[in-house]
Amino acid sequence: MTQNITIQESGLFVLFTITDDGVVELSRFSPCAAPSEGKAGTKKHGAEFAGEEPGFAEPSAPELPPAPIIELQITGKSTRELHGYKHNSSSASLDLRYVRHEFISSEKGRELVIGLQSDYGLKARYHMQFFHDIPVVHVCTELENTGSEALPVEYVSSFLYQNLCGDGQLPYYEKTDVYVPRSSWYCEARWQKEDIEFLNLTRMTGDGFGAPGFGNNRFAYAGQSSWSSVEYLPMGLAHDRETDETYCFQVESSGQWLVEYDTEPGRRLTLALSGPTEQEHGWWLNLRPGQTFTTVPAAFGVVKGGISEGIGALTKLRRAIRRPNRDDEVLHVVFNDYMNCLMGDPTEEKEKQIIDKAAELGCEYYCMDAGWYDDGFWWDRVGEWKESAARFPHGMKSVCDYARSKGMVMGLWVEIEVMGVQCKLADTLPDSWFICRHGRRHIDHGRYLLDFRNPDVRRYCTDVIERLIHDYGAGYFKIDYNVTMGCGSDLNTDSCSGAILDHWRALHQWYEDLFRAHPDLVIENCGSGAMRMDYGMLRVLSLQSTSDQTDCYYNSYIASSIASGVTPEQGGMWVYPYEDDREHVIYNMVNGLLLRPYMSGMVWKLGEESMALLKEGIALYKKIRLEVGRALPFFPLGFNTIHDQVLSWGLRLEDHAYLAVFTPKTDTAVVPLDFGEKKVCSAQVLYPAAADCAYHLEDGTLRIKMPQEKAARLFRLELS
Repeated sequence: MTQNITIQESGLFVLFTITDDGVVELSRFSPCAAPSEGKAGTKKHGAEFAGEEPGFAEPSAPELPPAPIIELQITGKSTRELHGYKHNSSSASLDLRYVRHEFISSEKGRELVIGLQSDYGLKARYHMQFFHDIPVVHVCTELENTGSEALPVEYVSSFLYQNLCGDGQLPYYEKTDVYVPRSSWYCEARWQKEDIEFLNLTRMTGDGFGAPGFGNNRFAYAGQSSWSSVEYLPMGLAHDRETDETYCFQVESSGQWLVEYDTEPGRRLTLALSGPTEQEHGWWLNLRPGQTFTTVPAAFGVVKGGISEGIGALTKLRRAIRRPNRDDEVLHVVFNDYMNCLMGDPTEEKEKQIIDKAAELGCEYYCMDAGWYDDGFWWDRVGEWKESAARFPHGMKSVCDYARSKGMVMGLWVEIEVMGVQCKLADTLPDSWFICRHGRRHIDHGRYLLDFRNPDVRRYCTDVIERLIHDYGAGYFKIDYNVTMGCGSDLNTDSCSGAILDHWRALHQWYEDLFRAHPDLVIENCGSGAMRMDYGMLRVLSLQSTSDQTDCYYNSYIASSIASGVTPEQGGMWVYPYEDDREHVIYNMVNGLLLRPYMSGMVWKLGEESMALLKEGIALYKKIRLEVGRALPFFPLGFNTIHDQVLSWGLRLEDHAYLAVFTPKTDTAVVPLDFGEKKVCSAQVLYPAAADCAYHLEDGTLRIKMPQEKAARLFRLELS
């Protein structure tokens, strides 16, 4: 008889069904309120087993085919049906049969572990971690070969749910919006809303009561090579318009990953999340006897409400899984000398002048960016990380000491994973230190890429960081990553793509080891801006560079959406005025006030009023930053597009909220404010203190008249 594992926890109702032949299915993943509306499975807190409950399946629907919790493709095993390029129809997935399950309690919350086994020695452990008061779970799968022969794996899912938008009365294709998180250099977090029918996952596949009832097509997007977010953020949202439920998810890979939507028989919409695959990335694993493999972790949740509620749930999850660190509690203000400032051309004289300005503004960390290690063109000579005597005639330590004398912690830019092709050290090292293919080192834009699978590489990089800490007193590193591995390395691996996966896992471990030795060290994750912005890296590192965008007005389009991909307190946002103009300076400051203001710009050309506005902004930030670190993002106008004339987003707390409003292409803004049961009872301009704009709150809508086009203001809203 069919058996159930039922969990009602942290705002979620989760139902696993174990079929008569032992296949385990994730049958239901809904907000807790859904089952009370006549649906099955309302048991509390993980009742071990219950008989099949009536009312779960629609009585007129035909019996649905199996929907296993793990999709597994093994070379030599057949697919179950016509599938196109989809990853949810392998016969090997049905070989894994239920053995047992258990709940493990910890400080985070309860974890469900389901054990499965095939008759040829393949074992699996499916992990679903619940968190206290967070409607998002963390999921991964362990595979173990206990047999006598190798098992060649082409694909294994991190998370699979085959009933997305399955609540309510309407079929998914009449009510589903998919939010696609497009992203790229200079234009990060560009969300695109798509009706599921326009993605060709439609009723044209059949109604589920006759053949075939499904399609061979899919909608998928992926991360390629070793930049995890160069084309898309490794995450997504799907909204059910009928039930007003939003599904939210992320894949925690710092390299390759795949998000796949497709249709299944029985009018079901499927979401599959994974790390690298053979089909998309050339990944292949020959799982040998005694060997284990763990999938890339994924997170999945569902909430009542729209995109703000979905991103809010992911924000809570991201805070729960990251490494506890003081920087994300205090939210230090950093000055970096690169963007619209020295632009990679530091000298002792220039640095000391900029340090004076940074200290005057009230910054707490000072980071010297690129160029400190070479006399001239440095791009293809990086790798030894030794100072340029020509740039620092009195030694670079004198600059670092000067920053500390002004009360700031000193930081340095390093691109630790590369060596330039003109770096003399690289000529003395074996190929095993580098990403290689076909007997040659991979070169991207004049750089070799170090292979962190090699322990000698990790030791060398540790020695570099330790030397910079010891010799210069560095307490902050901006670690950049401006090139990619291509398809990976063919040294010591089953597949080139497997080398990328193992590289970034070794890199994460290297960071963990570094923090054990230096727990107060602050490291900024930079990948040519935000090209490696993922919660593989951000589980470990405290701060994320969000863009290399140089125009502050275009940057506001990023500032007003980037909290979808990173917690506000981890989102380093450039505040880099390059004109001595009041509204220009204010615009820059508002870009950063609800994130991590990352100060830079042509501060030497700013007059007294402009400097005063920056000081005012930083002083305000220091008053509200503890709230920034616990508030949840909201997007009253939805995600913006580059055509929008008004931009707005904010951070919400229990009894008040902060709202940033930008008018890059107009001087008038109308912002509807909906906080559910809470009402906005008042609004005031918080920055700048001399508001100089007209605004009026009426019936939950804030109407604003700016003093000019290209203006921005920060408001405080009182809720009751």
